[in-house]
Amino acid sequence: MHERPGGRTDVVVGVDDSDHALHAVGWAAAEARLRGASLRIVHAGTAGPGPRGVLARAVTVARRAEPGLAVSTTLSPAEPVLALLDAASAAALLVVGMGGSVDRVLVSSVALDVSTRAACPVVVVRGGPVPPHGPVLVGVDTVEGDAPALTVAFCDARRHGGRVAVLHSRAVATAPVLPAAELAADIEARNRLCGELSPWTARFPDVPVEVSVVHDLPATALLRAAEGARLLAVGTRGHGAYARALFGSTSREVLRRSPVTVVVVDPVAAVHVAQDAQTSQAATAGLDHPHDRSVLF
Repeated sequence: MHERPGGRTDVVVGVDDSDHALHAVGWAAAEARLRGASLRIVHAGTAGPGPRGVLARAVTVARRAEPGLAVSTTLSPAEPVLALLDAASAAALLVVGMGGSVDRVLVSSVALDVSTRAACPVVVVRGGPVPPHGPVLVGVDTVEGDAPALTVAFCDARRHGGRVAVLHSRAVATAPVLPAAELAADIEARNRLCGELSPWTARFPDVPVEVSVVHDLPATALLRAAEGARLLAVGTRGHGAYARALFGSTSREVLRRSPVTVVVVDPVAAVHVAQDAQTSQAATAGLDHPHDRSVLF
């Protein structure tokens, strides 16, 4: 097993009795295998045949997906959010699923709560098809503020032999602007952003980077660009436009509508993201790039 600094080796996945939870288990098992980590499956419920059956089904899915993977289970009497936050306190990654329209309100609430409070990055797995060669999309308001999300995006792209697509949204002009002036401002913004990305391009020289500057609301721009992505990476620093898009007043709608899996990086988890960047090259040494897999980082 590839040990992480600080001993954070587990990938934790929260489950209930739904199909989307089992899909998240398969995703998490693949991620754990890629990391050389163990998988911990957590269910919040009282003791008895029902909750234990939920865990047993999840273990079966994990072992079918990744034979030989070390799998453990936890049955917690706590509320789902508290159970997941407790499990995430010593984890490398927390994974939850996002299902259909019937349970979206509840799942969105749990996903939102754990995403903004967990001590590690949180992945919200979607059930739809994933473009195998799509980029990792990261919404950037400021490079400094969104640094953890950028690191996650670059780590994922390097492990997949893929690319990173950086999206920045400029304010829509409220008064008429000459096309030439607008174009010049876009070019200036893009060039500035490219320069600020130099620490990542230097650390990840094998990862191609695409930088786009658009004129749209951040949430709208993210959802439109995510259609062809493998993964949407966002931070939750709280003040940036993209953080507000996902975790402000429109957060539930964005989580529901995202066509791809979302990885959320809270500032609390930033130190573990840095550790991931330091160890990702070693963890993937000798592995082929899994282009046919679901999104991993």
